[in-house]
Amino acid sequence: MTALPGQENFVLDDYPLYNLNRTSATYIDELNKGLKEIGMNQSQWRVLGILGDKNPSTVTGIARRSVSKMSTLTRMLDRMESEKLLTRKLWEKDKRIVHVHITKKGRDALAKAVLVGARVYERTFDGIPDEDAQHLMQILIRMRENLSRSPYAPKM
Repeated sequence: MTALPGQENFVLDDYPLYNLNRTSATYIDELNKGLKEIGMNQSQWRVLGILGDKNPSTVTGIARRSVSKMSTLTRMLDRMESEKLLTRKLWEKDKRIVHVHITKKGRDALAKAVLVGARVYERTFDGIPDEDAQHLMQILIRMRENLSRSPYAPKM
């Protein structure tokens, strides 16, 4: 077992969560470089990707799936709407709910971003067998589930 922080034999470079964080940061940096070339940022890519998957989506749904704060997301949606990448409409059944729709321009931008994402993905998994990538996915999902059972959450 890997020594934990604070233990005598702890080596940062051998710590899985440190490597997970570094890998995530490297991925984000590389993705941002590619997206910048097409005039997009990662937040826009996330929103358009969510809308490409489920159109329309509610603002609340986008915030949850993109792991974004509502105030940050609202500003991003304002900018994206002014750029004609999406539109927002109040839901007729409940005016408190806003549906976000991707536009033709948004779909075109998403298509370009998907190509960038695919290049970064292919480079990320170069030389890694599909079985290992699937196993990694299962491990990451399990880790996220474990973390969602936070010992810091209020007891019921």
